[in-house]
Amino acid sequence: KLHEPRTRLFPMTLEGCVVRLSDTISYIGRDIEDAIELKLIHRDDIPAECGERLGTSNGTIVYTLVTDLIVNSRQVRDGDAEKESAKDWIGFSPEVAAQLLLLKQFNYNHIYRNPAFKPDFDRIHKCYERLFGHYLRELEHDRAGSEVGRSFLNSMAEEYLQRHPPAAVVRDYIAGMTDDFFLRQARAIGCDIPERTCITK
Repeated sequence: KLHEPRTRLFPMTLEGCVVRLSDTISYIGRDIEDAIELKLIHRDDIPAECGERLGTSNGTIVYTLVTDLIVNSRQVRDGDAEKESAKDWIGFSPEVAAQLLLLKQFNYNHIYRNPAFKPDFDRIHKCYERLFGHYLRELEHDRAGSEVGRSFLNSMAEEYLQRHPPAAVVRDYIAGMTDDFFLRQARAIGCDIPERTCITK
């Protein structure tokens, strides 16, 4: 990843898979609710087959995905190599996985790549650059007293601290921010922040 930043990394443990799937479960419906609030989409724009199987609200989508994941992953191998029905993986059922993939594509086409966001891309990119530089300088100058040190490093394992250089630490810290927290932090260092506005489709 250090030599080729575009390389996609995937978890190699069941615990890592749980984290990755939990991330998908948490954002897929939340992004739809945010897009509806901003009038980028209407609820009835959601593909009918997705709505029928997964639901059309964040709460229903989360419930459906979590329930399906638990039911479909019950036979995960638990140290019992002799159990023929045991699995070495966790995941959704084929039907739900197919609808989730379709819903992800819907989100990409109608939300993440929505032309309404294009005017803000450059400003957000500059905010990331400025915030990264600010945190990196702060971390290198005063590791313990920096924002990253106080809010992030104090909760990390010693192995993480030894293996990751300051730039990687700052990257991970920013990557874990919610949108609202990122905007507050960027605003605090004087970044030009796009306003959260509603757009008529």
